[in-house]
Amino acid sequence: MDQLLSFFVAGTALLLAFLLFANINHANGTVNRWFGAFILCIFLIQFNDLLEKTEFLQTRKLLNDFLGITDFIVAPVFYFSILYFIQPDRQWRVKDNLHFAFALIILLLLSLSLLIEVPPPTAADKKNAAVITAVFNFVFCFQVTAYCIAAYRKITAYQKHLFLYTSNTRAINLKWLQKVVICVLIITGLWLFDIVFKAAKTNAFFDHFASLIYLGAIFFITYFSLQQKEFYQPDKQEKEEIKVLITEASNPEVKQKKLISDTDLEVLKSLLLQVMEDKKPFLDPELSLFRLASQLDISSHILSYIINKGFDENFYQFINRYRIEEAKKLIQNPDMNHLSLLGIAFEVGFNSKTVFNTTFKKTTHQTPSEFKKTAAKTV
Repeated sequence: MDQLLSFFVAGTALLLAFLLFANINHANGTVNRWFGAFILCIFLIQFNDLLEKTEFLQTRKLLNDFLGITDFIVAPVFYFSILYFIQPDRQWRVKDNLHFAFALIILLLLSLSLLIEVPPPTAADKKNAAVITAVFNFVFCFQVTAYCIAAYRKITAYQKHLFLYTSNTRAINLKWLQKVVICVLIITGLWLFDIVFKAAKTNAFFDHFASLIYLGAIFFITYFSLQQKEFYQPDKQEKEEIKVLITEASNPEVKQKKLISDTDLEVLKSLLLQVMEDKKPFLDPELSLFRLASQLDISSHILSYIINKGFDENFYQFINRYRIEEAKKLIQNPDMNHLSLLGIAFEVGFNSKTVFNTTFKKTTHQTPSEFKKTAAKTV
């Protein structure tokens, strides 16, 4: 039973890796190759485990050793797949190779061992080998945990910065990747528990349970990775402006810097309010800080400053506040009764029911349905 579940996990991982490398949707090529490499590492780890469990292949210890190098590759590969999700056009740097230095050292040592005639192991050798194996397993778990924490922090920072320049985070939202990181941490926790207590060898139930968790994690990753859409790529100028916005948001001293006089701030604030009322740019679901700045004929940097200082909001909050106000008007308008609440959400610029409901509740302290019922009673 345990081998059957392991075969399922390995087979599913191999299939997903193939689909990611094949990139049928022709979207995010570099990202898919890195993520595919991560899933392939999962397959190789599971395959190596199968070789150790299967009696017919137990004599192939050398193959087990070489496949074991994957343990020290999977964490940095996963980390770089996250980096490329966040920055699809990221260039490889020389120092990035250092992440794979430990795995390369292990590979060189194993290769040298092929050239050296080793006598049959003694009882003491076997005992020492068991200690070394345990140490390597702990190093592996520590490495995976450290990389997962670093990856989670990168995604969190990325998610936070989205609100500075876009009103539609759905297309470039990476919350699902945070869940993938948590899945990997859970798997690492199971591995660590197994290392400490030898649970898989002494308890068949734990072995089956762990395999089911691995299988569920692979299905979860498969579902979301195949749902990917082509990432929006800002142009060169927008990228530079995004860097400035992120730097300001991350540095309180820079954030407090005065870009324009108070008089100019009030003038531009009035101009922004007029454009929002007359042209209603917020109805555009793909509205960005850069698009709105071009309508005002000012830089996105200045526009961000006006919104932050003049309204004490970020761009995302500012635009969605207008969308909610427009939605409230449509809900209260009898001529719009033919539209469902989802239809109204799309009408005012939202492209996600979840985001609409969450934002509406946060702004009005009512759900759209509750607001509609209240509005109907007052008519």
